[in-house]
Amino acid sequence: MKEKKIIRILTAFIILIVAGLLFFIYKNNESEKIRVQQEIELDNVYLELDSVSGALGEKILTISQLGGNIDSLIILKESIEEEKKVFRTRAYAQINRLQGKVDGYKELLLAQDEEIERLKKVNEQLYVENKEQKVEINNLNSTISNINQSNKKLEEKIKEASQLELKDIEVVGIFRNGSKKTKTFKNRSLSKLNINFTLKENDLSLIEVIDIYISIEKPNNEVLYDISKGSGSFTFNKRELFYTIKEEVLIDRNEKKINVEYNKNEEFKRGTYNVHLYTNNYKIGSGEFLVK
Repeated sequence: MKEKKIIRILTAFIILIVAGLLFFIYKNNESEKIRVQQEIELDNVYLELDSVSGALGEKILTISQLGGNIDSLIILKESIEEEKKVFRTRAYAQINRLQGKVDGYKELLLAQDEEIERLKKVNEQLYVENKEQKVEINNLNSTISNINQSNKKLEEKIKEASQLELKDIEVVGIFRNGSKKTKTFKNRSLSKLNINFTLKENDLSLIEVIDIYISIEKPNNEVLYDISKGSGSFTFNKRELFYTIKEEVLIDRNEKKINVEYNKNEEFKRGTYNVHLYTNNYKIGSGEFLVK
């Protein structure tokens, strides 16, 4: 009887141990399932958080390129990155709170999409306005260019109109005996030349003192030239010209009669001599005389 009692006790004890072991295995399996499920849920939330962070980064770049304010978004993205760093250490109880944050972030992303669309419309409007302004500026520049060209042409016309004009010119030969002949004379006993010319009245001329260069050309086109008699050279149309004699004249817009005397320095050969009058900027006119 005693042995049977011991056997029953051992059997009951073994049953309890087996039942306890089975219960432990069951609870461990359930805990493992919960743990795996939690890890899956945490992984899903983490992936969503990571996706939100990446999408927010793209929004920040787009809004920045469109000229929007991104300061608060940058702070928010830094906060999300901080959440990601410590996310794996959080307990299951935090999943719902984190999921709520993720949902909030998603709503924020939608709001940023609206902001991006608004900024795009603003930029499109600015582009249209800038394009219209560029057209206006181009038209204005074209108008200004036309005005400048017109002014330049007007200035050129005024400059041309202000030039001195020759009314008449006469060359008188003066001989040793004091006699005079005009335009045509013989070289024999010729002492000097009087070059008499008249400048027309011109209300547009500048009131100034100018040099008038007188060039007497021989029949062979050489210029009568003698430094001792006042001859020299000047620049005209970017080239050097020689003159026979120079006269300083006060221009006061009135008609001006001028007499220039030139003492003969060589024998004049027969032929026609041309007399040209210049300023530094233009030719005033010409005359001639004949030596027989």
